[in-house]
Amino acid sequence: MEKEKMQEFTFRVTQASRSELIVIMYDIILADTESARKALEQGDVSAYEHELKHAGRFLNELMGALDYQYEISYELLSLYSYINKTMIRARMRREVQLLDVTDAMIGKLREAFREVSAQDTSGPVMRNTEQVYAGLTYGRNSLNESLYDPNAANRGFMA
Repeated sequence: MEKEKMQEFTFRVTQASRSELIVIMYDIILADTESARKALEQGDVSAYEHELKHAGRFLNELMGALDYQYEISYELLSLYSYINKTMIRARMRREVQLLDVTDAMIGKLREAFREVSAQDTSGPVMRNTEQVYAGLTYGRNSLNESLYDPNAANRGFMA
């Protein structure tokens, strides 16, 4: 995964609610499978395997976070297990077509959780993080980016 993509995910995590964190994990898995495809097209088998292992770690995190008080958790576990097995098969056999199956399933789950996260009013999970406002202004010969953090005084160690 590219550095810019990782920074984007990092920023999103700092501002995310619990349900939005799940959407972000799905996005990371999809980004990893896309990176794996590109790596295999370029003949970089090591990067292909690395990206799929990374996606698998996030999938395992989703499996571990299930709350079995709810019946749907068992259904999600079955789906996650199938997706995980298919990703492992794609990694071992180097069959990119299998990633189409996993991406389709993850995409549908992502859309469902995106709808749930739109209704989640619990607020960000992380506290005391940067609230960043960005803007662009035109200079004489350049474009200037301005960042403003209204909570800068509230960050860091507080005694």
